[in-house]
Amino acid sequence: MRIVKRVLSTYSADNFGFCSALYELGGLVVMHDASGCNSTYNTHDEPRWYDTDSLVFISGLTEKDAIFGNDDRLIDDLVKAAEELHPRFVAVCGGPLPHIIGTDFRAVARAVWRRTGIPSFGLQTNGMDSYVKGAGGALAEIAERAEPPGRKRFGLPGKIKINLLGVTPLDFSVNGSVREMEKYFEGHGFCVLSTWAMGNTLDKILASADADVNLVVSACGLPAAKVLLRRFGIPFVVGMPAGRENSREICARLREAAKAGRLQHAGQDRSKTGEEQDAGSAVSRVRPDPAREKRAFPAGNAAKDPELSGEEKQGDEDTEAELLIIGEPVQADALAREISLSGQYEKIRIVCPMAGLPEELLAGKEQLVLEQELRDACACADRIIADPLYRRLLPGEEGKFTALPHTAYSGRYYENEMPVLIGEKLNRWLALPKGPKT
Repeated sequence: MRIVKRVLSTYSADNFGFCSALYELGGLVVMHDASGCNSTYNTHDEPRWYDTDSLVFISGLTEKDAIFGNDDRLIDDLVKAAEELHPRFVAVCGGPLPHIIGTDFRAVARAVWRRTGIPSFGLQTNGMDSYVKGAGGALAEIAERAEPPGRKRFGLPGKIKINLLGVTPLDFSVNGSVREMEKYFEGHGFCVLSTWAMGNTLDKILASADADVNLVVSACGLPAAKVLLRRFGIPFVVGMPAGRENSREICARLREAAKAGRLQHAGQDRSKTGEEQDAGSAVSRVRPDPAREKRAFPAGNAAKDPELSGEEKQGDEDTEAELLIIGEPVQADALAREISLSGQYEKIRIVCPMAGLPEELLAGKEQLVLEQELRDACACADRIIADPLYRRLLPGEEGKFTALPHTAYSGRYYENEMPVLIGEKLNRWLALPKGPKT
């Protein structure tokens, strides 16, 4: 019973993340599960549902089909829909019931591709992991189909070309944050080739291998970045451009990565695979400087700092005010960097409650999923930045919370209160009164 949540919600499921990542790309996207599961997605987690057309469907899995494992009906329905709607691709995933009966979505997709000639792929979702796994897997599948770079366009003088990976409304809503990101980089000497996957066409995304460097702006974008590194040797940087100083650091890291990538690929044919180019070394040159990391987090997670003695740790706990940030790891990291650089807090603790996050993004963070663990973490903190639903953990201390709504957690309930945090907008937001709204 420890895993039961009494007052908290759950993060958007992997099959919803799958649909969200592919929503605007012109494909036939199908969740295999009982009728009604798609209404949870479109009424709670998909803010584009009412004003942007898409081909997202539910298969309507019946009790009889679940018992007898009738995959032929699913395949026949997919083929029929594809022949009527003529999508750019067919993508299929599943919920808990298909997971229990062992439906092989990759095999289903291969059968559909053979019968229709339309590119198809499947992802083994289960409706219980977080949206990060589904959205990340979907974008990785698109990256596997990206076109080799055009030799005439690659290497042109001028702005550094970048792709923004991991952009879905589950993390960025539809409040203008995506356009603000694009404007920020365009104003600082970069050319944004594509945004994966909001506000772009499939053709533009497939042709984005001309980029000098990729920026992973959420955990959902990391699998695609790894695929593009392997296939084309495009290095990547992880970070969200939120906050004045943090955004400047990200721009510097992008320039460094682009320069390293150009040096490595000088005289090489980028249409070859990453394995042929020994692409792995490109990203190793753009790892964050340890000294800079230490400046950014002078005392964050002191209990995990091996350079501090036990006596010093105890002293920090007794004298320093603690800020707790709960949420998606890339955004939380950006908030923590900017806040620590401002000197507002010296002790910053980051908790990422969603399951299935890449290990690389959890360094210096905690992954707490049990409600009691989160309650204890909130009780120990002096200030908490989190989705408003986390206020339920401390009903008598709402004043400790600074509300930062997250679509993947509270759906569209707080969509009118979601701030834009790109660039200096984060600094202005942090300067607002921190008490609860009246």
